[in-house]
Amino acid sequence: MSSSEKCAGCNRLETDQCVTLITGATVCTWCPAWKAECEARHILSIPDKVARREYLRGREEAGKVVKRGILQVRGEKACQELEALVRRVWEHGRR
Repeated sequence: MSSSEKCAGCNRLETDQCVTLITGATVCTWCPAWKAECEARHILSIPDKVARREYLRGREEAGKVVKRGILQVRGEKACQELEALVRRVWEHGRR
């Protein structure tokens, strides 16, 4: 979402709490973009790298999925998008 766009067309910017995303866009707290950024921040708050990877990609043992992750629940595209957002949030926090 570019900073010039409204909050995903939900028109709640005037009535609900607003936040600023790492992109600089101002959105309401109901916006899917805010939800995604919160999930990315949550993933980064997991202290164990293996656990972060499992959250995103799940875990397989002997070719069988023993822990479902974003990949198994939402699909490859959603997993890749979330991984990219996690990287952007992490890089933004390093500045």
